[in-house]
Amino acid sequence: MTLKMQSVWIAACVIGGIACFAADGVGQPKKLNAPGYYIAVDATREYEGVIRVRGASNLPVGSKIGVEVEELVPEDGRKPLSTLTCAAVDQKGLFRAELQVAKDVYQKKGLIVDAIFLTNQCTQDPEVIRVVGHHGELLGNDGRPVTMEEVEQGETPGMRENPQLFQMSGWYFGIGAIARLD
Repeated sequence: MTLKMQSVWIAACVIGGIACFAADGVGQPKKLNAPGYYIAVDATREYEGVIRVRGASNLPVGSKIGVEVEELVPEDGRKPLSTLTCAAVDQKGLFRAELQVAKDVYQKKGLIVDAIFLTNQCTQDPEVIRVVGHHGELLGNDGRPVTMEEVEQGETPGMRENPQLFQMSGWYFGIGAIARLD
């Protein structure tokens, strides 16, 4: 083997090694995993009477997440202070909304913004329903439908792993998150 061929061979090996190293993900965006579907939400007082909501989710693109301002009421639980707004998850997994509240409510302390995905709360696109199920029964993390037998035994797939996954009456499943307004 000539010196020129050896140089070409060594250069090819070095370039190939660099390419393999880069292909292994070094310097590449890392795929993040979650225990099933999730919602992350943040809310801020924007200007008099408007609460700005922004969030992220790995729900299918086009999923509509219901957001509303609520007050925590010790004897009653939660009291809605805005109308429900349905915010769609975009291609980047983000959603945004502006919620209107009465001016006397705007400055109250202890307000929260509730962000909930339920298939019966906001009208969902057929593609979203195909992925998550008519009743949200595919929101668990193993990709198979929940059975009534599992629910009765307290073994709903995904509930142990995903603290945001819950079951509503009427055999509906959802996920939710809360942002506190200070």
